[in-house]
Amino acid sequence: MAREILASDRFPIVHLAGLDVGSSAVNPRRLCYALHAHSTMKETEIIHSALASLRARITLALPAQIRDCIDLLDDEQIWWRPNEESNSIGNIVLHISGSLNLFLNRNLGGIEYHRDRKAEFAERRRIPKAELLAVFDDMVANAEKTFDALDVDKLGEPSPEPTMHNLVVDDLINVVSHLANHAGQIVWITKMLRGSAVDEIWIRAHKMHAWTPTPK
Repeated sequence: MAREILASDRFPIVHLAGLDVGSSAVNPRRLCYALHAHSTMKETEIIHSALASLRARITLALPAQIRDCIDLLDDEQIWWRPNEESNSIGNIVLHISGSLNLFLNRNLGGIEYHRDRKAEFAERRRIPKAELLAVFDDMVANAEKTFDALDVDKLGEPSPEPTMHNLVVDDLINVVSHLANHAGQIVWITKMLRGSAVDEIWIRAHKMHAWTPTPK
């Protein structure tokens, strides 16, 4: 039974390694090496795919959702808040820009940045849309540079934030979940202000930037 399984398409690496699984003289050491090589190749493929998926969402899909919402709003709406304890879209954009500049671009990309987190939430000036987007787009551009220099080997290194995470991969998961949370807030506020003008933003952004096309 074991030889029938090994001879199946589930283990093509066995054939590539030159092993005759139908023979009674299969070398156990060569067999173990071949199966380990196959497993290692698969793990590497998975890690590369996960890193590409994180990058697509952090630098493309979620920023696209945020830009689509901001495009629908004027300056007054961008800085509208239901009460003094709540954040406007403008504050949220400043906050995610500061957060990613610190935890992604500085910590993992080595790009110098000095953050003032309190100022992100305290801002009450009506910063013009173009100026606000410039801050956001600069952060995303630096995120692209950070991912350009980030390889899979670094994912297993100790986190630069040891009180929060164990490994660098944990930092990336935290970054994408934090960004997604605030992108959702921006979409919700925009929906409140513009109603039906906000339609299928999530699906459109992910179809364009994150999902792998179905083979024809």
